[in-house]
Amino acid sequence: MRSSNRLAIATTLLAACCSISTLRAEVYRCVKNDGHISYQQIRCHQDSKPMAINHSRTGWSGLRTGEQALLGDYQKRDAVQKRKPQADNLKTGGETKACGSRKARLDAVKAKLRRGYNIKEGEKLHQQRSDHEGYLRQYCSR
Repeated sequence: MRSSNRLAIATTLLAACCSISTLRAEVYRCVKNDGHISYQQIRCHQDSKPMAINHSRTGWSGLRTGEQALLGDYQKRDAVQKRKPQADNLKTGGETKACGSRKARLDAVKAKLRRGYNIKEGEKLHQQRSDHEGYLRQYCSR
């Protein structure tokens, strides 16, 4: 008796799985009173009819020809941008231009601190030195 119950359950599950793959969902295009369009699986009102869906896998079509051309243009532009060297990535003496510029500014601040400064300038110069050193530690090899 138990084996017949198992066989009945297995047969029912197999039949359910096979029937699910052949089912198709219906999609309704509903236009509301304010002009908004919505797509849903339940009927909107009495006059609505299901839409014919061309693509059986997803139910939606791919890009239109104009959109495909635009996507191709974007991809070409991105490929050209990747090939162009960036100004900050150009190496000058083993360092990037940004790092070299930051080192020069740090050296100028250190020179000013060595030469002397008044009380008002001191806090500003110490903050600048700290900022430049932090940048060099984080982004540049010293």
